[in-house]
Amino acid sequence: MTGPPPAGPGGDLDDAARGEARRGAGVRVALVDSGVDASHPALSTAALRHVALVRRGGAHEAAPCAPGDVSGHGTACAGIVHRMAHGAEITSVRALGEDGRCSREGLIAALRFCVRERFSVVNLSLGIDIPRSAPLRPGDYRSLVELYEVADAAYTAEVVLVAAGPNAAAFRTYPGRFKSLIGVGRGPFQDPEALRSELTLDHEILAPGEEVLAPAPGGGERRWTGTSFAAPHVTAHVARIRAARPELSIEAVKAALHELARGAGRSAGATAAGEGAAAARAAPGRAAAAEWEDGRAPA
Repeated sequence: MTGPPPAGPGGDLDDAARGEARRGAGVRVALVDSGVDASHPALSTAALRHVALVRRGGAHEAAPCAPGDVSGHGTACAGIVHRMAHGAEITSVRALGEDGRCSREGLIAALRFCVRERFSVVNLSLGIDIPRSAPLRPGDYRSLVELYEVADAAYTAEVVLVAAGPNAAAFRTYPGRFKSLIGVGRGPFQDPEALRSELTLDHEILAPGEEVLAPAPGGGERRWTGTSFAAPHVTAHVARIRAARPELSIEAVKAALHELARGAGRSAGATAAGEGAAAARAAPGRAAAAEWEDGRAPA
Protein backbone atom coordinates (compact mmCIF):
# COMPACT_ATOMS: atom_id res chain seq x y z
CA MET A 1 0.00 0.00 0.00
CA THR A 2 1.46 3.36 -1.00
CA GLY A 3 0.67 6.37 1.16
CA PRO A 4 1.19 10.11 0.77
CA PRO A 5 4.44 11.69 1.97
CA PRO A 6 4.72 11.24 5.73
CA ALA A 7 5.88 14.75 6.56
CA GLY A 8 3.77 16.49 9.18
CA PRO A 9 1.30 13.64 9.74
CA GLY A 10 -1.33 15.98 11.11
CA GLY A 11 -0.48 19.09 9.17
CA ASP A 12 -3.16 18.90 6.50
CA LEU A 13 -6.03 18.36 8.96
CA ASP A 14 -8.35 20.96 10.42
CA ASP A 15 -8.06 21.90 14.10
CA ALA A 16 -10.70 19.43 15.28
CA ALA A 17 -9.17 16.56 13.34
CA ARG A 18 -5.69 17.39 14.64
CA GLY A 19 -7.05 17.31 18.18
CA GLU A 20 -8.51 13.86 17.62
CA ALA A 21 -5.26 12.68 16.05
CA ARG A 22 -3.23 13.86 19.04
CA ARG A 23 -5.47 11.71 21.20
CA GLY A 24 -4.98 8.66 18.97
CA ALA A 25 -8.76 8.64 18.62
CA GLY A 26 -10.22 5.43 17.25
CA VAL A 27 -6.88 3.67 16.82
CA ARG A 28 -6.91 0.03 17.97
CA VAL A 29 -3.85 -0.81 20.04
CA ALA A 30 -3.00 -4.30 21.29
CA LEU A 31 -0.73 -4.91 24.30
CA VAL A 32 0.72 -8.41 24.43
CA ASP A 33 1.71 -8.57 28.08
CA SER A 34 0.69 -9.69 31.58
CA GLY A 35 -2.84 -8.26 31.42
CA VAL A 36 -4.21 -4.88 32.49
CA ASP A 37 -5.80 -3.84 35.79
CA ALA A 38 -8.85 -1.93 34.56
CA SER A 39 -9.55 -0.63 38.08
CA HIS A 40 -6.34 1.38 38.22
CA PRO A 41 -7.14 5.12 38.51
CA ALA A 42 -4.74 5.94 35.68
CA LEU A 43 -6.91 3.88 33.33
CA SER A 44 -10.32 5.04 34.54
CA THR A 45 -11.08 6.74 31.22
CA ALA A 46 -9.44 4.14 28.97
CA ALA A 47 -11.39 2.12 26.41
CA LEU A 48 -10.24 -1.38 27.34
CA ARG A 49 -10.88 -4.89 26.05
CA HIS A 50 -9.38 -8.00 27.62
CA VAL A 51 -8.41 -11.35 26.10
CA ALA A 52 -6.07 -14.07 27.33
CA LEU A 53 -4.19 -16.92 25.73
CA VAL A 54 -5.63 -20.28 26.74
CA ARG A 55 -4.33 -23.69 25.77
CA ARG A 56 -6.93 -25.93 24.15
CA GLY A 57 -5.64 -29.27 23.06
CA GLY A 58 -2.23 -28.68 21.57
CA ALA A 59 -2.81 -25.07 20.51
CA HIS A 60 -3.09 -21.63 22.07
CA GLU A 61 -6.22 -19.56 21.49
CA ALA A 62 -7.16 -16.03 22.48
CA ALA A 63 -10.41 -15.85 24.43
CA PRO A 64 -12.23 -13.03 26.25
CA CYS A 65 -11.30 -12.81 29.91
CA ALA A 66 -11.90 -10.69 32.99
CA PRO A 67 -9.66 -7.66 33.55
CA GLY A 68 -6.57 -8.29 35.63
CA ASP A 69 -2.81 -8.16 35.67
CA VAL A 70 -0.71 -10.95 37.11
CA SER A 71 2.41 -8.82 37.66
CA GLY A 72 1.74 -5.11 37.03
CA HIS A 73 3.96 -5.03 33.94
CA GLY A 74 1.09 -4.78 31.45
CA THR A 75 -0.76 -2.14 33.47
CA ALA A 76 2.36 0.04 33.49
CA CYS A 77 2.65 -0.24 29.71
CA ALA A 78 -1.06 0.45 29.22
CA GLY A 79 -0.78 3.51 31.45
CA ILE A 80 2.00 4.95 29.30
CA VAL A 81 0.02 4.41 26.09
CA HIS A 82 -3.17 5.86 27.58
CA ARG A 83 -1.40 8.89 29.03
CA MET A 84 0.03 9.80 25.64
CA ALA A 85 -2.79 8.63 23.33
CA HIS A 86 -5.85 8.62 25.57
CA GLY A 87 -8.29 8.26 22.69
CA ALA A 88 -6.83 4.94 21.57
CA GLU A 89 -8.75 1.72 22.16
CA ILE A 90 -6.52 -0.72 24.05
CA THR A 91 -6.88 -4.50 23.88
CA SER A 92 -4.94 -6.39 26.53
CA VAL A 93 -3.71 -9.73 25.22
CA ARG A 94 -2.60 -11.56 28.34
CA ALA A 95 0.29 -13.86 27.43
CA LEU A 96 2.71 -13.55 30.38
CA GLY A 97 2.35 -15.42 33.63
CA GLU A 98 3.14 -14.24 37.15
CA ASP A 99 6.82 -15.05 36.60
CA GLY A 100 6.97 -12.76 33.57
CA ARG A 101 7.31 -15.64 31.15
CA CYS A 102 5.37 -17.14 28.32
CA SER A 103 6.21 -19.97 25.99
CA ARG A 104 7.55 -19.21 22.55
CA GLU A 105 4.48 -20.90 21.10
CA GLY A 106 2.32 -18.59 23.20
CA LEU A 107 4.10 -15.49 21.93
CA ILE A 108 3.68 -16.61 18.33
CA ALA A 109 0.00 -17.42 18.91
CA ALA A 110 -0.58 -13.99 20.46
CA LEU A 111 0.98 -12.29 17.44
CA ARG A 112 -1.09 -14.35 15.03
CA PHE A 113 -4.21 -13.26 16.88
CA CYS A 114 -3.16 -9.61 16.60
CA VAL A 115 -2.59 -9.95 12.85
CA ARG A 116 -5.98 -11.65 12.37
CA GLU A 117 -7.65 -8.85 14.32
CA ARG A 118 -5.87 -6.22 12.18
CA PHE A 119 -4.88 -3.96 15.06
CA SER A 120 -3.39 -0.64 14.00
CA VAL A 121 -0.41 -1.08 16.30
CA VAL A 122 0.77 -3.87 18.61
CA ASN A 123 3.01 -3.26 21.63
CA LEU A 124 5.45 -6.07 22.46
CA SER A 125 7.24 -5.26 25.70
CA LEU A 126 8.62 -8.78 25.75
CA GLY A 127 10.77 -11.02 23.63
CA ILE A 128 13.07 -13.99 23.34
CA ASP A 129 16.48 -13.13 24.84
CA ILE A 130 19.35 -15.18 23.46
CA PRO A 131 22.98 -14.68 24.60
CA ARG A 132 25.11 -13.23 21.82
CA SER A 133 27.94 -15.56 22.77
CA ALA A 134 25.83 -18.71 22.44
CA PRO A 135 25.11 -20.44 19.15
CA LEU A 136 21.48 -20.82 18.18
CA ARG A 137 20.00 -24.21 19.04
CA PRO A 138 17.79 -26.16 16.63
CA GLY A 139 14.72 -25.12 18.64
CA ASP A 140 15.78 -21.48 18.36
CA TYR A 141 15.81 -21.63 14.57
CA ARG A 142 12.27 -23.00 14.42
CA SER A 143 10.74 -20.44 16.77
CA LEU A 144 12.64 -17.52 15.23
CA VAL A 145 11.55 -18.51 11.72
CA GLU A 146 7.94 -18.69 12.91
CA LEU A 147 8.28 -15.28 14.56
CA TYR A 148 9.83 -13.88 11.39
CA GLU A 149 6.96 -15.21 9.31
CA VAL A 150 4.35 -13.72 11.64
CA ALA A 151 6.18 -10.37 11.61
CA ASP A 152 6.12 -10.47 7.79
CA ALA A 153 2.40 -11.29 7.89
CA ALA A 154 1.85 -8.26 10.13
CA TYR A 155 3.81 -6.06 7.72
CA THR A 156 1.73 -7.31 4.79
CA ALA A 157 -1.50 -6.69 6.74
CA GLU A 158 -0.38 -3.13 7.65
CA VAL A 159 -0.24 -4.03 11.36
CA VAL A 160 2.57 -2.03 12.97
CA LEU A 161 4.53 -4.07 15.51
CA VAL A 162 6.51 -2.15 18.13
CA ALA A 163 8.93 -4.42 20.01
CA ALA A 164 11.34 -3.87 22.88
CA GLY A 165 15.02 -4.41 22.28
CA PRO A 166 17.49 -5.99 24.73
CA ASN A 167 18.20 -4.49 28.14
CA ALA A 168 21.74 -5.84 28.26
CA ALA A 169 24.39 -5.79 25.56
CA ALA A 170 25.06 -9.49 26.14
CA PHE A 171 21.68 -10.45 24.63
CA ARG A 172 19.95 -10.28 21.27
CA THR A 173 16.18 -9.96 21.60
CA TYR A 174 13.60 -11.25 19.14
CA PRO A 175 11.37 -10.14 17.49
CA GLY A 176 12.74 -6.65 18.27
CA ARG A 177 15.66 -7.20 15.87
CA PHE A 178 13.42 -7.74 12.85
CA LYS A 179 13.45 -4.79 10.46
CA SER A 180 9.84 -5.33 9.32
CA LEU A 181 8.80 -3.89 12.69
CA ILE A 182 9.92 -1.02 14.93
CA GLY A 183 12.58 -2.11 17.41
CA VAL A 184 12.93 0.15 20.46
CA GLY A 185 15.86 0.90 22.73
CA ARG A 186 15.78 2.96 25.89
CA GLY A 187 17.24 6.39 26.58
CA PRO A 188 17.57 8.57 29.71
CA PHE A 189 15.11 11.20 28.46
CA GLN A 190 13.23 13.44 30.87
CA ASP A 191 10.65 14.51 28.30
CA PRO A 192 8.11 11.68 27.80
CA GLU A 193 7.66 12.85 24.20
CA ALA A 194 11.36 12.46 23.37
CA LEU A 195 12.55 10.18 20.57
CA ARG A 196 15.94 9.62 18.96
CA SER A 197 16.70 7.74 15.78
CA GLU A 198 19.44 5.16 16.25
CA LEU A 199 19.63 2.39 13.70
CA THR A 200 21.41 -0.67 15.10
CA LEU A 201 21.05 -4.42 14.73
CA ASP A 202 18.90 -4.38 17.89
CA HIS A 203 16.64 -1.36 17.42
CA GLU A 204 16.01 1.69 15.27
CA ILE A 205 14.71 4.29 17.71
CA LEU A 206 15.19 5.29 21.35
CA ALA A 207 12.42 6.42 23.71
CA PRO A 208 12.21 7.15 27.45
CA GLY A 209 12.95 3.95 29.35
CA GLU A 210 14.75 4.91 32.55
CA GLU A 211 12.90 5.77 35.76
CA VAL A 212 9.61 6.12 33.88
CA LEU A 213 6.70 7.04 36.15
CA ALA A 214 3.82 4.70 35.35
CA PRO A 215 1.00 2.78 37.07
CA ALA A 216 1.94 0.16 39.63
CA PRO A 217 -0.02 -2.58 41.44
CA GLY A 218 -2.26 -1.28 44.20
CA GLY A 219 -3.44 1.85 42.43
CA GLY A 220 -0.34 4.00 42.73
CA GLU A 221 2.63 4.73 40.53
CA ARG A 222 6.32 3.89 40.61
CA ARG A 223 9.48 4.27 38.56
CA TRP A 224 10.08 1.56 35.98
CA THR A 225 13.24 0.99 33.97
CA GLY A 226 13.76 -1.06 30.83
CA THR A 227 13.06 -1.24 27.12
CA SER A 228 9.65 -2.64 28.07
CA PHE A 229 8.66 0.87 29.11
CA ALA A 230 10.32 2.62 26.18
CA ALA A 231 8.26 0.59 23.69
CA PRO A 232 4.81 1.91 24.77
CA HIS A 233 6.02 5.49 24.27
CA VAL A 234 6.73 4.61 20.64
CA THR A 235 3.42 2.73 20.40
CA ALA A 236 1.59 5.88 21.50
CA HIS A 237 3.42 7.99 18.89
CA VAL A 238 2.46 5.45 16.22
CA ALA A 239 -1.17 5.54 17.41
CA ARG A 240 -1.22 9.31 16.95
CA ILE A 241 0.33 9.06 13.49
CA ARG A 242 -2.18 6.40 12.44
CA ALA A 243 -5.06 8.47 13.82
CA ALA A 244 -3.94 11.43 11.73
CA ARG A 245 -3.05 9.49 8.58
CA PRO A 246 -4.62 6.01 8.62
CA GLU A 247 -3.74 5.51 4.96
CA LEU A 248 0.02 5.53 5.56
CA SER A 249 1.99 2.39 4.81
CA ILE A 250 4.20 0.93 7.52
CA GLU A 251 7.28 2.39 5.84
CA ALA A 252 5.60 5.81 5.79
CA VAL A 253 4.66 5.44 9.48
CA LYS A 254 8.31 4.67 10.24
CA ALA A 255 9.40 7.70 8.24
CA ALA A 256 6.96 9.92 10.13
CA LEU A 257 8.21 8.51 13.43
CA HIS A 258 11.82 9.27 12.55
CA GLU A 259 10.77 12.72 11.40
CA LEU A 260 9.38 13.29 14.89
CA ALA A 261 12.67 12.08 16.31
CA ARG A 262 14.48 14.70 14.22
CA GLY A 263 12.09 17.35 15.49
CA ALA A 264 10.69 18.26 12.06
CA GLY A 265 7.45 20.22 12.29
CA ARG A 266 7.51 20.69 16.07
CA SER A 267 7.92 24.44 15.86
CA ALA A 268 4.60 24.75 14.06
CA GLY A 269 2.93 22.29 16.41
CA ALA A 270 1.47 20.53 13.40
CA THR A 271 2.66 16.99 13.89
CA ALA A 272 0.30 14.43 15.29
CA ALA A 273 2.70 13.33 17.97
CA GLY A 274 4.38 16.56 19.00
CA GLU A 275 1.87 18.17 21.29
CA GLY A 276 1.20 15.63 24.04
CA ALA A 277 4.12 16.64 26.28
CA ALA A 278 2.15 19.09 28.40
CA ALA A 279 -0.61 16.58 29.12
CA ALA A 280 1.93 13.89 29.90
CA ARG A 281 3.84 16.13 32.28
CA ALA A 282 0.57 17.11 33.98
CA ALA A 283 -0.37 13.50 34.73
CA PRO A 284 -0.71 12.74 38.46
CA GLY A 285 2.75 12.09 39.86
CA ARG A 286 2.81 10.08 43.05
CA ALA A 287 6.24 9.73 44.57
CA ALA A 288 8.08 6.68 43.33
CA ALA A 289 8.60 4.11 46.05
CA ALA A 290 11.17 2.12 44.14
CA GLU A 291 12.81 1.56 40.80
CA TRP A 292 12.19 -1.70 38.94
CA GLU A 293 14.62 -2.96 36.36
CA ASP A 294 12.87 -4.70 33.51
CA GLY A 295 14.00 -8.28 34.00
CA ARG A 296 12.37 -10.18 31.17
CA ALA A 297 13.20 -13.82 31.17
CA PRO A 298 13.67 -15.60 27.85
CA ALA A 299 10.29 -16.55 26.38
